[in-house]
Amino acid sequence: MIAREMVYAGLAVSGVLIPTYYSAQYTGTSGDFLIDFFRVPMGNVITASLLLDLLIASITFNVLLFAEGRPLGTRNFWVCVGVSWLVALAAGLALFLWLRERQKRLDGQT
Repeated sequence: MIAREMVYAGLAVSGVLIPTYYSAQYTGTSGDFLIDFFRVPMGNVITASLLLDLLIASITFNVLLFAEGRPLGTRNFWVCVGVSWLVALAAGLALFLWLRERQKRLDGQT
């Protein structure tokens, strides 16, 4: 495993653990995570800006996944779509970059 692959793998693990930790805390103490995910940030212009930025980045990432994943031959890139929407964008993006680097190494491109 090359250094970039290790960095991406570490970021993917962090991208799962850190957001999940805070999401679990919120869900355990408050109400409905899915409804509050959109309702709470829209109460403040700064957090509304961050939420909309995150949503646009997630959509853009999904376009990149389909545009770059298939030509590279990265198998199971669709898993990154699910991870990016169900867990965290940080996890899905890092997972895709890890898969891409791994595929490039296996194909002898790196």
